[in-house]
Amino acid sequence: MYKPFRAILIIMLIGHLSPAWAAAETLEVKVDGVTGTVLDNVHKLLSIEQQKTDPNLFEARIRRLHRNAVGEIRQALEPFGYYEPVISTELTQQTTNHWLATYHVEPGLPVRVTTIDLKLLGEGTHDEQFQNLVIHFPLQQGDILEHERYADGKHSLLVLATENGYRDAQLLAHEIRVRPAEHAADIVLHFDTGRRYRFGKVNFMQSGDSEKPPFDPDFLARFVSFEEGTPYSTHRLFDLQNALSDSDYFDTVEMKPRPDQIEYFEIPIDIELEPRSKHRYTAGLGYGTDTGVRGSLGWENRRVNRSGHRLKAEAKISEVKTNLTAKYRIPTRDPRTDRIEFTSAWLYENLRTRQHESETFLLGASHTMHRGSGWLETIYINYQAESFDLGGTNRGNSSLLLPGISWSRVKADNRIYTRNGQRLLVDLKGTHPTLGSPVQVMQLRLQAKWIRSVQENGRITLRGDAGLTRIKDLNALPASLRFFTGGDQSVRGYDYNSLGPINKSSSVIVGGKQLLVGSAEYEHSWTEKWSSGVFFDMGNAVNDWTQKLKQGAGVGMRWKSPVGLIRLDVAWALSDPGNPWRFHLVIGPDL
Repeated sequence: MYKPFRAILIIMLIGHLSPAWAAAETLEVKVDGVTGTVLDNVHKLLSIEQQKTDPNLFEARIRRLHRNAVGEIRQALEPFGYYEPVISTELTQQTTNHWLATYHVEPGLPVRVTTIDLKLLGEGTHDEQFQNLVIHFPLQQGDILEHERYADGKHSLLVLATENGYRDAQLLAHEIRVRPAEHAADIVLHFDTGRRYRFGKVNFMQSGDSEKPPFDPDFLARFVSFEEGTPYSTHRLFDLQNALSDSDYFDTVEMKPRPDQIEYFEIPIDIELEPRSKHRYTAGLGYGTDTGVRGSLGWENRRVNRSGHRLKAEAKISEVKTNLTAKYRIPTRDPRTDRIEFTSAWLYENLRTRQHESETFLLGASHTMHRGSGWLETIYINYQAESFDLGGTNRGNSSLLLPGISWSRVKADNRIYTRNGQRLLVDLKGTHPTLGSPVQVMQLRLQAKWIRSVQENGRITLRGDAGLTRIKDLNALPASLRFFTGGDQSVRGYDYNSLGPINKSSSVIVGGKQLLVGSAEYEHSWTEKWSSGVFFDMGNAVNDWTQKLKQGAGVGMRWKSPVGLIRLDVAWALSDPGNPWRFHLVIGPDL
């Protein structure tokens, strides 16, 4: 009995291990008759496709996987509305260890949506956002029954309910009744939004001294753009969180809705704030072809008091400009945008190559307010005392009281590297002898920059700058109010501030009353960090519009560096004899 039993055991063991001893089987899978996402889903669900590279394949396993293929292909086609496909299969052994599995799929007629029973119940019935989702539900009568579109429609309803405070929303009925023989399907979807919840009390909790926290609660409350009892919205919460984070007052901002404390369908909000350090020190070093080597030092007191007042002092030094500035800022109605600001500054500019020198002392006050649609309005008044020397032929001293008003707007998907965005500025200022100024002058400045993406890797940048001055005697106009152009931010191919009216006796550029600059650029990205561009610039500073505009054109490289976008351009002065060229280097954001 022992020897036969041992022989049987050895035979069973050999039979079990034989696939591992045998040479590895290789497998090739071909599917035709379907394409695109349908084919991708077939490959995804087809077990024989997923396991064809398994090193432990053997004949019995290949045949088992092949037998399962028809059911798997049918399952893969149903989400796309094909319920009655005709599938022919073939499994052949091409060589001793190589197999070919072939599947030809005829999807047949797709199932189409015959009826849609889509009902909206609850308080959200009158909500325009829900009504739009119902009207534009991804599947409509007559459409091919694509399950993913149906799932997207259900998901959109649930997400909208969650984001807008319909905490009790639920699907009362959701089913698809498919009639394959008739190539038809009925959709039943009943969605009850329930009641909409509201914002309750907003509580600010600041780390630090509990008896006297860093910020006054009344000041923090001005960041909140909604009132207690306003319909709940996660978007409003995110906006509030971003406003507090962007204010530069706090290191961390944590929003905590409190559903455990709901009363009368109102959700209280706890906001935990960790203030930043009171003082901030900054230092910077850079280079630009307009300014040469430049550096900066700065200090800021982020909270002079509990009402969010700020004090900032900064020094900027370069080969051509030196600025010393101090600003005191008082947040007003909406701390995100509205403020009163007092400024004192000393500005010195010395362009030795242009024989330009000016020194200005400035005192100013301004009030900035948000005017809707992203527009900021700033009303200001500046007193500036200036001495200037333009080549020895235009020199003087002036003391002007300059009131003005400006409107600005910046909209961008990313301020550092913008794919789509725009920047607009309108500035109007002037003075009159009744204000104690020696001259009567009015000046308008318009600036715009527009950036739009082109397909995946391109973008177009259009830039414009225009200025107009009304004054009887140009010689009485201080250098800071005259227009000059040329340089890496205006007409490339020309030196910084090298374009403008020239004094005939000294051949020195003395600046003009009008300004007009335009630029067009196309940029193409080759990698995530590197791109190149071509551009054309045109413009000049003039005293009347009959004077010719200068033209420049060139090519450039851009690099998204860790410290910001770096632009290196080579530009030719097309309006000058011989078309001389210049390098232009700029480091900084797009908008």
